[in-house]
Amino acid sequence: MIKLVCCDIDNTLLHKNNPASGKGFPGVLDNTGILPMIATGRSVTDVARLFPDAVKNAVIASYDGALVLFNGSKISDRPVDVNIVRAFADGFPGNLKAGCDVIYYGATDCFTVGNNGGRAERRLAADDTMRDHLKKVASVAEIREPVYKISVFSENTSDFEYLAADWASYLNCVFRNGSWCEFVSAGTDKGFALGVVMEKFGVTRAEAMAFGDGVNDFSMLEAVDFSFAIEGSAADKEDVAEFVTSDVIRTIRNIALGLK
Repeated sequence: MIKLVCCDIDNTLLHKNNPASGKGFPGVLDNTGILPMIATGRSVTDVARLFPDAVKNAVIASYDGALVLFNGSKISDRPVDVNIVRAFADGFPGNLKAGCDVIYYGATDCFTVGNNGGRAERRLAADDTMRDHLKKVASVAEIREPVYKISVFSENTSDFEYLAADWASYLNCVFRNGSWCEFVSAGTDKGFALGVVMEKFGVTRAEAMAFGDGVNDFSMLEAVDFSFAIEGSAADKEDVAEFVTSDVIRTIRNIALGLK
């Protein structure tokens, strides 16, 4: 019997080729006794904007598992150590001159430091992600809330290889796409967050479903028996999941709820 269903957002619940794929989550699980969970690289603020009901009814693992909430209470809290944030920022003055931008994400706001090339702001404006929560500060010492994710924007993608390798002991590179990459604290990912939630609620891997598409979803797909890759995605091509689907809600109804 399925007791937990965990879904990624981008290209999973929100899929440009099938807009209806995730429509109705987490509501499809209302009054079923099945715990809904959203695991995403996005912030809690952004999840609340996209899926208002999830704030009340679902576990939310934001920032690729760095901050996990249920009914407003923290289940897991893994910000980047403040000394690592400062050391990371101190290493960037030269790179910033070369056109590298950095965003530091807190629980409610995100921050840019000093003068940057504008790529960070354009990225936020383009996809409506946290754009109303962007604050500019002179240094990371002015950031008064925990930092859960660091995003780096650069036209020189070789910077990402260097950063991922050089900071591997302290930061986990969870996402890389074109001109930006994202880091959370070492040991943090969606699979870790899902494991914490499963342990807290007494759910085994045989009682859990997970849906995802990208590399940052691999760890959570590997954590459950009923794992579903979105058709045509990286998770599908890499054969990470046990199953493939093009419709999340239909699959939940068929397998978790036993409906047709």
